[in-house]
Amino acid sequence: MIVKGIIALLIKVVSGHTPDEILSSDLYFIEKIGLKEHLSPTRSNGLLAMVKQMRMYALAFKAKMAN
Repeated sequence: MIVKGIIALLIKVVSGHTPDEILSSDLYFIEKIGLKEHLSPTRSNGLLAMVKQMRMYALAFKAKMAN
């Protein structure tokens, strides 16, 4: 349930933004709302992995659109 909520939150934040905006964002809201402080080390690593994966998708989409 927690993981689904974190994914939903990330999707809501990046949804509607361009790949360049996603790639350049620092996602400060994670620190600002204190989310990272309330996650176990495993879930915190998972959050970072999700952010990394979203950025990889943005990069792939950007590359595909350039061709």
